[in-house]
Amino acid sequence: MPESLGRTLKKIRESRHLSTEEVSERSRIPRNIVSTIEEDRLAEIKSIFYAKSFVKTYASFLGALGETVVKEFLVGEGLKPSPTQPQKKPGMARREQACLFPTPNSLIKYKKQIIAVIIGILALWILSMAVGQAGKFIKNRPVKKQTKAAVTKKEEPKKIDKKNDIKKSVGEGLKPSPTEKPEFIEVEVSASDNTYLQIISDNDILFKGLFKKGGKDTWKARKELKLEAGNSGAIKISVNGKPANFAGKKGEKKEIIITKDGIKN
Repeated sequence: MPESLGRTLKKIRESRHLSTEEVSERSRIPRNIVSTIEEDRLAEIKSIFYAKSFVKTYASFLGALGETVVKEFLVGEGLKPSPTQPQKKPGMARREQACLFPTPNSLIKYKKQIIAVIIGILALWILSMAVGQAGKFIKNRPVKKQTKAAVTKKEEPKKIDKKNDIKKSVGEGLKPSPTEKPEFIEVEVSASDNTYLQIISDNDILFKGLFKKGGKDTWKARKELKLEAGNSGAIKISVNGKPANFAGKKGEKKEIIITKDGIKN
């Protein structure tokens, strides 16, 4: 008997030694959605469009788009109910439709209640309009008095001290503008050859394993990002969009710490 979609994707994830937290962090798929897919509970997702979108993103992240069960699901027109979800009887479905879509008889039955609700909504709208107009009227009254009082007072011309103004302007111009540090540390790593790589962001392991030749990925940290490379000569690093002053030798194991102040070897 062929395995289900969820079990297939779960086996591929486990074979790559990835946890659901790592998958959620790197693929931007919520953790509960990852569990829903792997436990074959896709019928709980109300929209088939969103269900297929999550499955396609997850399968693409794992490199499993070529799996037969994935292709069949993405081509299929609908979702099959999960094994734990009981089938609804025809009578139950009709009763649920009746609750969702009221009949003309039920509308007539509750005619008075519907009219009362509409009248209540109109009354609240009229009351809110009246309160808004009253607020504008009260707000404008003191403004008029202040303008009249301002007209009666004569403003005395202020004495201009040209020497002090010149000193202030010169002094302010000489002050250096403070340099704001970025809120996050964003590190991009690219590899020209295979290398072991471990990335720790604020004491959380974001990546650990083989970083393949030609690979490129970006990680973020708030305070500190620790990078350990087994083949440091094969990687290049950019910090916040700028090439970092980092040099390693082929086959050399190297560990660096990146903070908002720069790189610490």
